Amino acid sequence: MESISTLTGILSGGFAGAVISAIWNHVSKLSLQRNQSSSAEKLAKVEHSLESLQRKAQAEIDRSVFVTRAHFETEFEAMKDIFSSLSEVRVAMNGVRPMLAIEPADETKEERLKRLSERLKALMIATDKLLNISESKAPFYSEELYGSINVCWKYAVMEINSIREAGPDSLNPAEYLRSQNYKDKFSEGYFESARIIRNRIAKLAILPGN
Repeated sequence: MESISTLTGILSGGFAGAVISAIWNHVSKLSLQRNQSSSAEKLAKVEHSLESLQRKAQAEIDRSVFVTRAHFETEFEAMKDIFSSLSEVRVAMNGVRPMLAIEPADETKEERLKRLSERLKALMIATDKLLNISESKAPFYSEELYGSINVCWKYAVMEINSIREAGPDSLNPAEYLRSQNYKDKFSEGYFESARIIRNRIAKLAILPGN
């Protein structure tokens, strides 16, 4: 009985404490390892996120064209004025010989020709204005935009010359089809010009301090 009591005392005393201490140290190490692993994973995610942001920021910088505020405002105003004039030509061109239009039921051919002449005059004025603005502001916008504007101007002039040459026959179905082809080509240049302007504005960035 005394041996059993002695053994129990040993187990409940120093030996049991040593066992418990060993177990606690082992559990603490496992917990620390898990915490370190979790922290490493979180750190890796943060680093990956920062690297992604850095790549995006660098991509934006690489595609940007840094200019002074004066440069930006000058080029922006030039493109705005040119596209405004280009839009006037498009409206006038679509109105000269529209495929669909509401016209007086009792309108005579002479009256239709008179209206055509008035519309043609409006197109000629708008086309001349586009030429003057695009040429006077040529140094202040890109050559790419200059090229697409010239495409629009060319087909507007072709529509004008077509009506001049056809005269009264300008109202014939065949001439309407020719007119529609000119308008389609003009529209291609028009929307290409809009795309060029949008892309250019998106790239322009004002230098800090300007």
